[in-house]
Amino acid sequence: MALNKKIIVHISEVNISQESGMGRVEYYWKKSFEDAGFQFIHIGPDEIGISKLPALFAYQAYKYYKKLNITASAFIVHEPLAGYFKSDNIPCFLESHGVERRYWEDRLNGKIPSKNLNISLKSRMFFPAWRLFGCDRGLKRASKLLLINTDDKRYVMQRYKREEKDIFVFKNGVSPEALKVERPTPPAIFTVLFNGNWIERKGIQTLIESAIILSDQGLKVNYVLIGTGTTVEAVLKDWPKELHAFIKIVSRFKAADEMDLIGMSSVFVLPSYAEGQPLSLLQAMAVGKCCITTNCCGQKDTIQDQQNGFLFEVGDSIKLASILSERYHDAEGTQKIGDSARAYIKNHTWEQVSAEVVDFIGSNIPAKQI
Repeated sequence: MALNKKIIVHISEVNISQESGMGRVEYYWKKSFEDAGFQFIHIGPDEIGISKLPALFAYQAYKYYKKLNITASAFIVHEPLAGYFKSDNIPCFLESHGVERRYWEDRLNGKIPSKNLNISLKSRMFFPAWRLFGCDRGLKRASKLLLINTDDKRYVMQRYKREEKDIFVFKNGVSPEALKVERPTPPAIFTVLFNGNWIERKGIQTLIESAIILSDQGLKVNYVLIGTGTTVEAVLKDWPKELHAFIKIVSRFKAADEMDLIGMSSVFVLPSYAEGQPLSLLQAMAVGKCCITTNCCGQKDTIQDQQNGFLFEVGDSIKLASILSERYHDAEGTQKIGDSARAYIKNHTWEQVSAEVVDFIGSNIPAKQI
């Protein structure tokens, strides 16, 4: 194959695709690197197959790279694989969508709720060895780190003693098409939108408890739950039966339908305990929705409380209910917050945020490499 000298080799456990969150990020990174004159070579499952062990996947990826008979200007490597791609001659940029060691510790410490609170002894022994070893090694040794939020940045600086200059907190983006969508008219009945997998980590119990509080106050509120990834029956069994009539569930949807589904709501709620930088939040902001989310992770990097959205502490269903009650009684103020959200996100198109990644990496590749 004909190759130029400016070559980025990207290694990830997912394929580049707009159909997944991480794949979408990498889709736009690839496009931005190519626009900047780089050749972007991705090595993922389509190239080498799927492996349950990061160490084996990394080994196979490195063999694939060597067979290409090229010299990369830089590696960009997903976190659990990065420890195996450290080279003295080629800079390695670790790409994290949520520091895995930090998430593991929060699970062990009970900071993230789960139906299965008891992590088996086998998992406690072997998961750090087969998964977190590569993460730790990469976070310590990679040339530079691409992290998804400032909470992760602080954690990495403290645990791995990394310098701030070696860390770039990248942003996720929205498509320009989303910003062209005409702002939908809010529904006649106050409607709360939840967009995400129906799992404990997403704060589903917090959402349900807040719904019960609002119902006890006599407020008529509808709920639209999309992208839950499970059956309608499985979702409804978590809710009080008296609220079932006010709930609409769309387990799965096509990307082309997302904007219309978001438009069915008055406000967007993400009560999650742990995220990287949620695309669902950015999409809701792009449509001009008032967003209410937790004061952690990528959410608090994006939302300025009471300016372009609202923040509350994880697990605080009383505070969430209070914010929702205020929004219920203040349609004009809710719309103004939504307008501020949309104005903010206009500077976060995929093209803009991906160009920032290219600039950071390009400025940290030695001149002799390109």
